[in-house]
Amino acid sequence: MTFRFLVLTLALVASAPAHAVSASALVGTWEAARSAEDERLYIKLMEKGKAQIIAEYDFQLPNMPGKRRGRSTTFAKWSVKGDNIMITYSKVTDRLRYDAAFPLAEIGREGAAAALKPIGKPGAGSRLLATLWKAPHEYRLKAAEGKGSAAPAPALAQ
Repeated sequence: MTFRFLVLTLALVASAPAHAVSASALVGTWEAARSAEDERLYIKLMEKGKAQIIAEYDFQLPNMPGKRRGRSTTFAKWSVKGDNIMITYSKVTDRLRYDAAFPLAEIGREGAAAALKPIGKPGAGSRLLATLWKAPHEYRLKAAEGKGSAAPAPALAQ
């Protein structure tokens, strides 16, 4: 009986994901690096599998002076299995992978931080195309060199 229990325990340990993350560790806000124009993309992972994807950006109305700040919110559902997070919204399913120490070199900084990295081919209409780091943070993308404007923000590309 003891031998069978030991074999069953070892089989369960071997089949468990190597880098499993609990849903409670993911609850909170995850944000992409801000663009040079101060565009923001973040996701709020909430209890009971609920989520909100929020994009903030500046826009100008036709024939009106000055810029205004806009925000769009998309409601979603999320789940986690191992270190893979599935986020479903508007007939789109995005897959992200959790990494407790993802290098910040992607945005030109040193060190590492907890991040959600998109994996697989993004679906049509996907809004989560950039790496998201656990918020709060002040990570920013640098402006394109030799140009007056900033590089396009991968977080807001459609």
